[in-house]
Amino acid sequence: MEHFFNKLENYNILNYILPAIVFDIGCRYYINIKLIPTDNIFISIFIYYFLGLVISRIGSLIIKPLLWKLKILNRKYSSECTDFYNAEEKDAKIKILFTDYNMYRNFIATFFLLLVSKFVYEIKNWLNITSTIIYTILFILLIVLFIMSYKKQLEYIHNRIENDKSKSSNI
Repeated sequence: MEHFFNKLENYNILNYILPAIVFDIGCRYYINIKLIPTDNIFISIFIYYFLGLVISRIGSLIIKPLLWKLKILNRKYSSECTDFYNAEEKDAKIKILFTDYNMYRNFIATFFLLLVSKFVYEIKNWLNITSTIIYTILFILLIVLFIMSYKKQLEYIHNRIENDKSKSSNI
C-alpha cells in the first residue's frame, strides 16, 4: 500500500484522482448517485485512481479526436512524437505544460461524462432498464476503451523506441 502512494506523482493526482473526485461529487449532487460505496480511504483512493484512469482514456481517445474534428484544436499543435521527445529533453517546462494540457482535457472528459451519465440515468429510469443491463453495457464499453488504450500505448512505446534508434544512428 505504501509503495502505491509513493508512486503517485503530480501527474497521477492532477490527471486521475482530481477529475475522479470532481466526477464523484458531480454524480452525488447532479445525478444523485453515490459512486464510492465505502468510507475506507484506501479503497476510495484505488476507486478514484481507476475512475480517473477511465476518464483520462476517454479524454485521450474520444475527447481529443472530437475536438480535432470540430476544429477546436488545430492539428498543427499535434507535433510528431519525435519533436515532442526532443523538445522535452531540451526544455523541462514542457513536461509540466503537458501535464496541465492533459488535466484540462481530462476535466472536459469529466464534465462530458457527467452529462452522458445523467442522460443514461434518465433513460434507464424512463425505460425501466435493470442495473444489470447497464453494468453489462458499461463493462463492454470499458473493454473496448482499454483495447483502444492498449493499442495506443503500444504505438507510443514503438515511437519512443524508433526515436531512440534514430538518435543512436545519428551519433
